[in-house]
Amino acid sequence: MVSKFLARFALAAVACFFFVPAHAKQADAPTAPGRYTDWGPDIDQIEILKSFHLADYTRIVVEPFSSDGVALPSADENTYKPVKNVLDRFTPLFVAGLRDGELSQSVESAAAPDSGAHVLHLRGKVVLLDPGSRAKRYWGGFGAGAVRVEIRGEIVDGASGEVLVTFQQQRRSGFGGFGGDYEALMERTIGQVAEDATRLLQQF
Repeated sequence: MVSKFLARFALAAVACFFFVPAHAKQADAPTAPGRYTDWGPDIDQIEILKSFHLADYTRIVVEPFSSDGVALPSADENTYKPVKNVLDRFTPLFVAGLRDGELSQSVESAAAPDSGAHVLHLRGKVVLLDPGSRAKRYWGGFGAGAVRVEIRGEIVDGASGEVLVTFQQQRRSGFGGFGGDYEALMERTIGQVAEDATRLLQQF
């Protein structure tokens, strides 16, 4: 069993070595108003309602993510508690991911809108939080049983309340030691979605 795991680990390491992230290949993304798919730094869908200059803002405020309607595993499944725990911490996990990015703006969370000048708001809804299958990740590998996280988001001008950009993004994580701990892998995937949002902002 150990030898099989090491073999899979070696194959995954080789695959990762030759894999170049999609966003690394992209030129600067268009920022003119319009709807786009596979936009710029690997964003699935985006609608730019009004272009803006990120440098005009000094703060980014993340409002609590809505999770209404997110499908949860059955309460008797071993994935129920990990999904519930991560869903309850989704917003702070996302904020932490934004703070890890190379943004010159301060990043904070707030339950109430802030109408101050030079403030961007990021509002979001969790569309999907799928823990996948640890067994499939262990025995299948290469994407089998992957964790999936999907959000819909809005970027809003704080002073006017005007929605500038809407977007939708999904990330998958299918590899972790011995199939990956459910909570750790979901947390990592949320961080990757936050990294995508950081790169989205940096295009403006």
